[in-house]
Amino acid sequence: MSEEIEGKQHAEDRVAEFSSNLLDQGDSVIYAIVGACFFVGAIFALGYSFWHFAATIFPLSKLTPTISATAIIQLISDLLLVLIIMEVLGTVIHYLKAHATSLRPFLFIGIVSATRGILSIGARLSVEAITPQEFTRAMIELGVNAAVILALGITLKLIGIFLEEKQGT
Repeated sequence: MSEEIEGKQHAEDRVAEFSSNLLDQGDSVIYAIVGACFFVGAIFALGYSFWHFAATIFPLSKLTPTISATAIIQLISDLLLVLIIMEVLGTVIHYLKAHATSLRPFLFIGIVSATRGILSIGARLSVEAITPQEFTRAMIELGVNAAVILALGITLKLIGIFLEEKQGT
């Protein structure tokens, strides 16, 4: 009777092991496809950033300081978007190598995104004429973005301290 039970458990273990391997490989394939899409998207976003900047700057007859400032700030914002995409790609690559995820890259992405929002608001305020209500809304948005950066920075610091303590014990 116990031999029968052991045989069934051994067969179940083989099924579980086969299923686990199959799903793990499928997981890796999907991550690889998503990673390749992020890479292609980053290349297109980078190309578009440069194209848009050149298209804005090079009609020199229409170039004004306002247009130049807007174009430069837009280029920086677009490059930060590429940086965000590459950071997500780095997370995918890390997962494919280690089969583990980390919270840190997402915190960096949040900080870069909030910084991008601050730059966007700053550009809009320096270029456009806005109403007092729009100014108030922009100041609130700036405050929220600054608070997000502060909160995520503190979280990064606390995670670093926690990991150092964990490795020390």
